[in-house]
Amino acid sequence: MTGKTVVRRAVLLAAGRGKRLRPHTDNTPKPLLKHLGKPTLDYLMDSLQQAGIDDVVLVTHHLHEQVEEYAKRRAEVSEQLVRCVRQPALKGTANAMQCVIEAYPDFVQEPYILSATDYLVPESFFSDLIQFHANHTAELTVSLKALPESELAGRSSVRFGDNDTIEEIVEKPAPGTAPSSIGANLTFVLPSSLAPFIAAVPLSPRGETEIQYAINEWLAKGGSAKGLIQSAPDEWQVPQKG
Repeated sequence: MTGKTVVRRAVLLAAGRGKRLRPHTDNTPKPLLKHLGKPTLDYLMDSLQQAGIDDVVLVTHHLHEQVEEYAKRRAEVSEQLVRCVRQPALKGTANAMQCVIEAYPDFVQEPYILSATDYLVPESFFSDLIQFHANHTAELTVSLKALPESELAGRSSVRFGDNDTIEEIVEKPAPGTAPSSIGANLTFVLPSSLAPFIAAVPLSPRGETEIQYAINEWLAKGGSAKGLIQSAPDEWQVPQKG
């Protein structure tokens, strides 16, 4: 063990429109689409609870009322504090995190998990990540996944340095330029020292602010990161008829 502060907080990104899954997301926010009878969000919340995460903020936007109602119900049946922060416009993951920082400045005074919500994770997913984080000396931890060559250009690819440290997360590298066959899930354990870098993220060509940019800037200024290769989490699929 490294004597790090225990991770007890998490931010879940639940704001997106879910265009790829229309028309299913026209009336139901993507994180509340059901899999085997329960919302996708439940899989993440159950895994977070097993990992000892007792303070969760959900970033909302599309059909925010439904996510806010879910948060109330979840808080009633669990031992977790579940709050919501509304992202006024869909301006990317760094902007979503900045909304949390502005609403709850004290939240990022200790390490926290940041994760997407369209994953169907196993219960041990976050416990494994937090245990790994506790056992290495780097300040930031990335959930990693092995990628087939056919997917390298469409996803992220991680550039490694000495001793398997992470030097950069390359988003959607040009074909044939990926620095490795290992990609980054949108799931991190982030340190409090990242906050100023989040606030300074510029708009990408897609008109969004990306948390990976903040992480790369932080790494370039001397930050340290390591990653745990985990099974790529399943994503919600359109139920098959028949």
